[in-house]
Amino acid sequence: MERLGEGAVNTFMAFLKTPEDFKRYFDAGGIGSVEARIERLFGTRLKALQRKVTILLECPADDGFTSDLLVDSILVDCRALFLEHPNQKKNATLQTVYRTRRMDEAAASVDSLFDTVVSDDQSVRQVLKAWVDKRIVHIDWLWEDEEEKMLANVKALLFGDGTVGLLEVLDRIVEEYEYVKLTFGENYRAQIDRAFELFTGDPDDSPSDMSR
Repeated sequence: MERLGEGAVNTFMAFLKTPEDFKRYFDAGGIGSVEARIERLFGTRLKALQRKVTILLECPADDGFTSDLLVDSILVDCRALFLEHPNQKKNATLQTVYRTRRMDEAAASVDSLFDTVVSDDQSVRQVLKAWVDKRIVHIDWLWEDEEEKMLANVKALLFGDGTVGLLEVLDRIVEEYEYVKLTFGENYRAQIDRAFELFTGDPDDSPSDMSR
């Protein structure tokens, strides 16, 4: 099979040219399997992020070393899960998850949330990306005043000194995502199955009836 999206209208669909291609595709799960795998990968990392936030909030005030480790890890997770380059259309970000579900407006809403200005005319996206890229996964050369400004922006984001705090952003994102899963199913494949059940089942059945 060709790589995903190559020669296909659907970004998440392989270009199937031979009977062997079709067999491999359906052996892997068929329609919706790629989208479901992307969402599983995202969900696993999101649960780990939520656990880290919980541990951080419970961390003793005098344990600065553990707190710093958790903060760095949380920021890296946020960078990975929410701030991918638009050209990386199949990486397991929340925006990609929404696009696999054909929910482009929800994906755009997440982008807008991370474009919120938090401090020093910097958006949540800019603050997160700058700190993770220049001070965690890389150690870029910065003048002292540049580093101090970047650190101040991160603190404003983390501790809510600006217009919005990171935990507030995460709470909103997770709440909306959990609602999507509850309403439409665990992933795009489940969403398809639920739609077929709706269209082929008893028209008097409610969604709650069909979920049993």
